[in-house]
Amino acid sequence: MRNKWFLIISLLIIAFDCKAAERNAIDFNLSNWDHRTVSLREMKDRVVVLTFSYANCSVRCPIITGRLFSLDKAMNSPSAVAYVHISVDPERDKPEKRRLYFSLYGIDVTRDDRWMFLSGRKGELIKLWKFYGITSKRIKDRRLPEGYYIEYTPKVAVIDSSGLIVYEAGFDFSEDEMRSVIERLYTKPSIRFSETTHDFGTVREGDVVSHEFEFTNEGDAPLLIKDLIPS
Repeated sequence: MRNKWFLIISLLIIAFDCKAAERNAIDFNLSNWDHRTVSLREMKDRVVVLTFSYANCSVRCPIITGRLFSLDKAMNSPSAVAYVHISVDPERDKPEKRRLYFSLYGIDVTRDDRWMFLSGRKGELIKLWKFYGITSKRIKDRRLPEGYYIEYTPKVAVIDSSGLIVYEAGFDFSEDEMRSVIERLYTKPSIRFSETTHDFGTVREGDVVSHEFEFTNEGDAPLLIKDLIPS
């Protein structure tokens, strides 16, 4: 028996899995410091790092924002990652105060739109607070310049481009762990073959033939070859 054989290979290639998502994030329509309306669904091309804050905060918020800023620098400020602060003090978090909040960290939000500080109607904010388990209470304190502070639940959540929450933590989150989660979401493998088919010509029954296919990972994430299927 003589047959002409072609070998075409198919590879199922996946990046290393990140922590499984537990739930879908809920959408929102809130106003940024520049009065631009922002929704989660409009950021589907980005990884969203979501946290809660207020412009007059002098303790927990600076810790979280400072650590996120440090993390962003360590990752070389990827354009695919957005940092979204949600207000827990909407009555006092006026647009200009929210813009100035970032300037404390050397972040120029007029040039870097990845950093957002959102507020809006209290009803919608309460819905978000409840969803993420955020409680907040204003405490008077004359020792502070602003005369009060907000006692609230610190939270950081990482949301992937499909809207799934893949990571949640408090203000004491592990920067190494969060970086690993974020980078796995926005980096992707990309494989290139030197050739994808090979003509063995005429093969007689009983002949043993072989051919080596060379490929290169040109992406920015590791590749895991899970299966190889000749056809």
